[in-house]
Amino acid sequence: MKTPILFRFLFMTAAAVSASTVVAQDKPSDSSGAESTKIYREITPDGRVVYTDKARKGARIDHTITVEPAIKGNLWTTEAGARPVVPPRAERTPVQRVASIPVPGKRKTYDEATSDVIRAEMLLEDARKRQQAGVEPLPGERTGNVNGTSRLNEAYFRRQQALAEDVAAAEEALKKAAAERNALR
Repeated sequence: MKTPILFRFLFMTAAAVSASTVVAQDKPSDSSGAESTKIYREITPDGRVVYTDKARKGARIDHTITVEPAIKGNLWTTEAGARPVVPPRAERTPVQRVASIPVPGKRKTYDEATSDVIRAEMLLEDARKRQQAGVEPLPGERTGNVNGTSRLNEAYFRRQQALAEDVAAAEEALKKAAAERNALR
């Protein structure tokens, strides 16, 4: 039973037939001027199944498909349109670190202090991974030399300094959290 699969394939491809190849109309054109198209499924005298937009003499029409024109603005339309040009943007996402302010008069429990130490360890690990991943220069962080080679420029070194400062801040936060936890023992 390959006929239904072939029929579905041809039905889908019939939607791509342009309105200029219309042979027969079932109803008048719509307000945009596009016209519907008829596709015939015919059986020839020798038993072959043929899909065509023109009815043949001697062939028996088995089925007729009416294809409506594409809707203007439809993503699946057959007309190629101009895509909007959007330049790529690379921006650093600002990260706001919120320091947790303890409630006055309330002491931390040992479990809360341990949780702070674990959180500080995770932040330190993330900062070290970012520093290791940031070793390779990014586009725009190299400057060409006269002899055809290149060197790292100030943008690279500023980024490396910022990554090192993040690691140092995370190490300091871990030391502080560990000291607070150890004081509660």
